[in-house]
Amino acid sequence: MELTVRRLVARSSVAAALALGPLVVLGPPQAAAEAPCPDGSARIFFHDETNTCQGGGTYSFTGSPALVKVCSVGKVDVTVDTTIQKTRTKTKTDHLDLSNGQCGRVTVGGQLDSTVTITPS
Repeated sequence: MELTVRRLVARSSVAAALALGPLVVLGPPQAAAEAPCPDGSARIFFHDETNTCQGGGTYSFTGSPALVKVCSVGKVDVTVDTTIQKTRTKTKTDHLDLSNGQCGRVTVGGQLDSTVTITPS
């Protein structure tokens, strides 16, 4: 009987964790709506559910916390280059070009670093 109760508790915990998954993903966009970034900037979302607004310039980020999403705000061009560890000896670079309110997702797994360049258009 005790083993059955433990299994039920474990399964309930997994189900609860899966149910909370989408809530975690929805957190940053809600924060973006509460405090919008000014035109000519970029909103950068991180894996730890934080985000920041950045104006024109080039910004480098380490893989911790990893970038997950970048959005251009207003008339601005945003370039994102992310280095991803593929194997022990191989890396690849993911590249995004965003403009005029576009958003793009960044690969999180194996992320070593990212560079975000924001240029007024």
